[in-house]
Amino acid sequence: MTLRWGILGTGGIAKKFVEGLQQIADRCPVVAVGSRSLDSARTFAATVPGCRAHGTYQALLDDPMVDVVYVALLNHQHAEWCIRAAQAGKHVLCEKPAAMTAVELERVLAAVRAAGTFFMEGFLYRCHPRWAKLREIIASGVIGEVRLLHAVFCFDGSAVRRLQERALGGGALMDVGCYPLSWLRWIAGSEPVATTCLAQLNADGVDLTASATLRFANGVLGTFNTSFVAHRHIAALVEGSRGRIDITEPWRSTPNESAFIVTTTSGVETIPTVDDGLNTYAREALTVAAHIADQQAPVMTWEDSLGQARTMDALRHQAGVWWDNEAR
Repeated sequence: MTLRWGILGTGGIAKKFVEGLQQIADRCPVVAVGSRSLDSARTFAATVPGCRAHGTYQALLDDPMVDVVYVALLNHQHAEWCIRAAQAGKHVLCEKPAAMTAVELERVLAAVRAAGTFFMEGFLYRCHPRWAKLREIIASGVIGEVRLLHAVFCFDGSAVRRLQERALGGGALMDVGCYPLSWLRWIAGSEPVATTCLAQLNADGVDLTASATLRFANGVLGTFNTSFVAHRHIAALVEGSRGRIDITEPWRSTPNESAFIVTTTSGVETIPTVDDGLNTYAREALTVAAHIADQQAPVMTWEDSLGQARTMDALRHQAGVWWDNEAR
């Protein structure tokens, strides 16, 4: 099935996504881009063969040649343009987080259901086959019963304006903390029954650094740290009763660089990531294509996105981060 893609936004993530799709241009051609600035759209389109430029977001949604839209806007714009895309009859892949709150996401899903279109939140790491391998390792019992999960996603983005502003949906939790949260929930296989979160906030009320703990019904505890004012550190760990699994590059999957390091009393085994060389963004687009008829993909279902949003709401509020339109 050939899906013709339209890109909402011309920022860094939009460029990475389109670069990835060039590997599968025969199946997922990028046919249009929309921006608030026609000049910006034209500059972006000039790098993609056959891509048309639109000077408004709505013009992209009105383009009859576009089948599916990748929403690559700022966090506070995601819900509005996902809803508008669905109302225009377009399938939607939305960069994470899909909405500012769970209530916003419920509105998005209501619009998607009414339109009968596809929707997926873009946690692209879920689309890589290495995660099926991790579940296989855990299920084998080699590390015993899972007891603790831990993840870290920190980097220095202190000069990035959008991260600093509450009105734009800024903060470490929303930008990169959502990755470890998504991963902890996915490995645990359920929603947490209790959460705590502490954070350092800036003057505008968004979290610069945050630490969270989650307790799941099966007794597993998960913790994560996140920051955009710290040295780059990205890691994840599964602790079992008889061993552990260290995961290098948990939200990237670079062949021969990312790996699972399994440590038990028997020794240490390194299991490298092996794949066919397909770009992760290309995998994400092919995941959308494979499940268009189902309206959602099993690697990131609507219910999964809702659970993510509800837990994120709880953690934000515990940390003291509230959006202007949220009732306290």
